[in-house]
Amino acid sequence: MKKLVLAGAVLGATVVSLLGTPALAHHQGSSHDGHHAMHAGAERAPSTVKGSDKLRVQDCWIRLLPKVAPSGGFFVLHNEDKAEPVVLKGLHTDAFGMTMLHETTEKNGMSAMAMVPDVTIEPGQTLSFKPGSYHAMLEKPEAGLKAGQEITVNFELGTGKKIPVQCVLKSPSARTFSDQ
Repeated sequence: MKKLVLAGAVLGATVVSLLGTPALAHHQGSSHDGHHAMHAGAERAPSTVKGSDKLRVQDCWIRLLPKVAPSGGFFVLHNEDKAEPVVLKGLHTDAFGMTMLHETTEKNGMSAMAMVPDVTIEPGQTLSFKPGSYHAMLEKPEAGLKAGQEITVNFELGTGKKIPVQCVLKSPSARTFSDQ
């Protein structure tokens, strides 16, 4: 049981079998402030670069979890500007009450998750948001969301531009865009 609780604390939303454990209890009826406190020591200053708005988003999907755990958002970002970076400041969707950008890192054999204020995609580069790496966390889902549905997610850039993208909701067992 100790290993399961540790896995839940490290992986959070990716471990569906731990929904009843204390590792995810902070999400039950929690506010955004409580989630910030969980990651407060790991935050970094936001980028002051506005960057380009030449972003293409591909393969957007959300692992839809029950309300007690945050759902994970995954996608591939393509900076189509060869001279300037693109800065992703955040996501917004009416289907969830709160969204955050996170990064999972590994240090000394231990995984850690930290909220990040933005993510920079260098000129001409591609960045994948995937389990175990950069990802979005989406909390407070609207009632009635179901796997298989598509929702609109607005990708907010440093330039102020918002790019609407259709993202498919997938089951808790999904691990890639091609999974059900």
